[in-house]
Amino acid sequence: MTPDEIAAHLTEATGAAERSDVAHGEVSVWVPNDKWVEVATHLRDCGRCHFDLPTFLTAVDLEEQGFEVVLHMYSVRRQHHVNVKTQLARDEPRLPTLSGVWNGLNWCERETWELFGIDFTGHPNQVKLLLPVEFEGFPLRKDFLLMTREAKEWPGLKEPAEVEH
Repeated sequence: MTPDEIAAHLTEATGAAERSDVAHGEVSVWVPNDKWVEVATHLRDCGRCHFDLPTFLTAVDLEEQGFEVVLHMYSVRRQHHVNVKTQLARDEPRLPTLSGVWNGLNWCERETWELFGIDFTGHPNQVKLLLPVEFEGFPLRKDFLLMTREAKEWPGLKEPAEVEH
């Protein structure tokens, strides 16, 4: 299936695709939070899609706009990719777990919870994976204060936020 065909199929089969975008030969499809598990299950079980390998799940901090959770899947048999995305509010970011759909996402969700503070409801073992138990905060959030910046002066000419891209 082409990226456009994947987006059209998801819209037709689940009615959940809010929008889609094709970049670098891969399609990204945005779905509502309440359709997150349904869409992931469809992509796994659909004989036409046959997405059998979730490669990663992570998040992006969009600051005032909240968080965007990204699930990338690959079909070994069909050799196509899809990024399933959803947006969460910044206050109390919460999403149903996909660990019941794919056991391998258990660790990805734990890592995303630990580093971004996104709660995956229904997760069987949401405990810290990388950081010490006593560590407080979510280090991949853009509002997380880096202690090294507090301890010593920034040597650059401009603050990182001031650099033009």
